[in-house]
Amino acid sequence: MLDLAVRNTKKLIRETSKNENIRIGRFFTKREIARSLAGSFTFVSRYSVRLLDAGAGTGILAAAAVEAIAKSGGVTEIYLTCYENDPAYLPRLTDNLERVRKKARHDYHVKLRMTVLAEDFLTATHADDERYDYIITNPPQETAEGTYATLFPEVFPAGAPLACLFTWVAASLLAPDGQLITTLPLKTASAVSLIPFRRALFRIAAPERVFLYAREKETSPLRPVVTLKLKEGSAPEEVRLLVFPGEDTPATDDLPPLPYDAVVSSEDASLCLVHSGEELAALVRMRDLPCRFSTFGLRVRTGLVLESRYPELLRDAPVDGAVPLLHPRCLKDGMVQFPLPGVRRQYIIPRTAALSQPGKNILLMKRVPAKSDKRRLTCAVLLKNTVPAHFSTSNKLNYIDAEGDEQMDPGFLFGLFGFLSSAPVDAYIRLTSKSGQLNAKELARLPLPDAEHLRQIGGRLMAMRSYKPDYCDKVVHEILGIG
Repeated sequence: MLDLAVRNTKKLIRETSKNENIRIGRFFTKREIARSLAGSFTFVSRYSVRLLDAGAGTGILAAAAVEAIAKSGGVTEIYLTCYENDPAYLPRLTDNLERVRKKARHDYHVKLRMTVLAEDFLTATHADDERYDYIITNPPQETAEGTYATLFPEVFPAGAPLACLFTWVAASLLAPDGQLITTLPLKTASAVSLIPFRRALFRIAAPERVFLYAREKETSPLRPVVTLKLKEGSAPEEVRLLVFPGEDTPATDDLPPLPYDAVVSSEDASLCLVHSGEELAALVRMRDLPCRFSTFGLRVRTGLVLESRYPELLRDAPVDGAVPLLHPRCLKDGMVQFPLPGVRRQYIIPRTAALSQPGKNILLMKRVPAKSDKRRLTCAVLLKNTVPAHFSTSNKLNYIDAEGDEQMDPGFLFGLFGFLSSAPVDAYIRLTSKSGQLNAKELARLPLPDAEHLRQIGGRLMAMRSYKPDYCDKVVHEILGIG
C-alpha cells in the first residue's frame, strides 16, 4: 500500500515543472520514514478503528498507517478521514486511497472506508463526537500568519509554527487511549515561548516515542524537525528515542528506554533530544546543576546598539562625547580588546541614555558564533577598571551583569567565564539550542554551578592567567567532575 502511494506521488513530482518540483518535493514523507512512524503505533485487536491524516497531501502517511494497521491482524474495518485543501494534491490523494482500499481488501481482508474532506483542518468545524484512535500528520512547518496567527491565543504566542496548531487540534480529537504521530519544528522542543503549548499538549497526550533526524555533520545542529508519538492519557513511565540516520532509512533504537522525567522536563516540558548514551549523560549532568543566573541576581541582556539604526552617531575616533562601542570582534582569548587597529565605527555618540551603559564587571558573549569559533558560546570578561565610565555594546552581543549598582567580584566573574567557555556547556547548547543564534531567554535558563564552585574555577584561571577553552575544560572537569 505504501509503495503504491509513494510511486504515485513520484509521478506527481515528475509531472511538475522543475522549479515547482524543488518546492513541493521536500514536503512528502520518505517511504522508510513513513513506514517506521506508522509502525510505532501500538495496535489493539478491535473490529473497527478510526484513523485521521490531518493535511494528507498525497496520502503517503495515510497509506503507511493503513498498511501497519491491516498487518497487525486485529482489525476488520478502518474508517479513514483525510483533510487536504490543496487542489494540486486532491486528485492524487483520491487515486492513492482507492488503490490502498483495494489492496487492503485483497491482501488483508480489511475494509477501508474513506472520507476525503477538501477543507482546511484548522478552521474546519469538528463535530463533538469526531474522535480518532490513530492520528498521523506531517503538517506545514512555516509560521502561522493571518487568521491562523490568532487561533488559540491562550496557548500560542504570535508567530507560532503552523505545525503546533495542527498538533493541538489533532490532540483534541483523540479518542480515549488514542495515539498521535506528528512532526514539529525542532525549536518546539525547548522554545521558551512555546512552554504553554508543550504543557497543555502533554496534559492531553504524553510523548511515548521521539524520532530524531541525523545531523548532516557531527558539529552541525540537529535537523530542523522532530517527530513525536503521543498517547492520550497519563504520562508513561518510559520514552523511546529513535534516530533516522539517513533521508530514507528505517529508524534505529540504539538508546535504551529512558525514564519519562529524563526526556520531558518537569520544569518547562522541554524535550531532551539526544542521539547517544554519552549525550544523554552529559545533558543529565548539566541539568542537575543547582543554579541559574537569576539565583545570583544576574540578568542576561542583549547589546544596546543596532548600528544600522544610528549611522549618523558612529565615529571612527574617540571624539568629544563619544564612548567605546564593543563589537563581537573585540572578544579575544577571554578578554575584551579595545580599540582594534584599523577598524571603523568603534565609537558612538550616545544621543540618548539608552545607547550607553555604566562601566561594570560584566561578561560579554557573541550572539551568533563565527565559523572559526571552537565553541557555540564565545565569552570575554570586561573589568570595570579597563573601560571608561560609560561605554556601549553592539546588538550582536549578549551580556551578563548584576542588578542595579551591584558588582560581580572578579573571582566569580572569571569562574562564570570559565564554566560557560567549557566543553560541557558547549555540548549542552548544541543539544538544546535549536538555532545558530543564542538569544537572551535561552541563555537565562542555562544551568550553573553554585557560587563557591564558580569562584574556585575563577581562582584557578586567574592564577594561571590562561583563558583558552582547553584549559577551561580541564579546570571545570577537575572542580565539577563533568566534561
